[in-house]
Amino acid sequence: METLSHRELVQRWGEMVRQHGWATLADNLDCESGVMAIGDTMVPYTKNEMTKETLCYTVSTFTHYYHYLREEMDIVGLRTAKFMLIPPLWLIGFFLRFAKVDKAFAINNFGLSTNLFPKSLNAAQWDEVVTKVQHSNPKHAILVRSVNRGLNSEDYDALIGCGFKPMFARNVLLFPFKPIEEYPRVKRRQILRDEGLGPKLGLRWLSDVKLDAVQAERVADLYDQLYLGKYSKNNPRFTSLFHFECSNRNILHYQLLLDGDRIVGALGMKVVDGVSTMPILGYDHHHPQARVLYRILTAQIARTCSENNFQRHASSGANKFKILRGGVTNEEFTMVKTSHLSLWRRLNWGFIRWMAQKIGRPLTHKFET
Repeated sequence: METLSHRELVQRWGEMVRQHGWATLADNLDCESGVMAIGDTMVPYTKNEMTKETLCYTVSTFTHYYHYLREEMDIVGLRTAKFMLIPPLWLIGFFLRFAKVDKAFAINNFGLSTNLFPKSLNAAQWDEVVTKVQHSNPKHAILVRSVNRGLNSEDYDALIGCGFKPMFARNVLLFPFKPIEEYPRVKRRQILRDEGLGPKLGLRWLSDVKLDAVQAERVADLYDQLYLGKYSKNNPRFTSLFHFECSNRNILHYQLLLDGDRIVGALGMKVVDGVSTMPILGYDHHHPQARVLYRILTAQIARTCSENNFQRHASSGANKFKILRGGVTNEEFTMVKTSHLSLWRRLNWGFIRWMAQKIGRPLTHKFET
């Protein structure tokens, strides 16, 4: 699999967004965005003004810690506990509004579920870019999403040095950085068993696909069935144009699972400096074998990373399933800098961070283990 340098990937991403605009690529990512220099590379950014409450959680702190959390309580089936959590959730919403949390500038934010970081960044480069952003956006909180100590310990320490504070966002899973054949026997057996299901069912893979318009439409449908239908409308609402452009610009690497000539599963992988994540995954929920399609898809992700020597990064969805196949839980943080804001906004941000660390963090660990 041929991958782009981080700089080239960001340049192509920026060109795509400038040409088409978010309104036609993913309507709930429609905020100011662009690319900026940091050291010798480029990173994307998003800038929000607290003017909408319908944006995706990847560009809206309000959506992430309020709307998304409300939906998560239904997804995990809290029942009685949900009624106990409603009052503090209302309180969170109150403070989120008063802190104007969506009046924020996010560095290295693609708007995808996970932002990967170039390995070339150092503390001096972080300090330089943060100083510039703070000077030009004095009324915006400054955010850096998707930071975990397993992959980004140097970035984490550099951001702490720049005055950022960590705010718990979610758990993620990192997988062993080695071929499947070197995994522990029990975990290797689970992956190989899943991998064998495809041939048994007469399914086959198309890899490194440059999507045409019809394929892109089908990929959008499969993604929507899973991420918007089963999970949350607050996930990115990618259009078929987004998939077509990302595929043909080599921004994301698409693989299609076929039953005969019909596409029943799809993967879209992003790779930065040898680290992979999967912002696009979907399968046909109406297929007779829908219950095993997810297993086939995740086995293909493991195989692709193994064959290309990629470090695999994954969300904590289906947490126990992924741990059985080698995943190791890591906490992910949104790094927040508010020292330049008014005292009132700093106090509200401080309360939000406290709620995320002291309530959101333990609850997440409780319901994912």
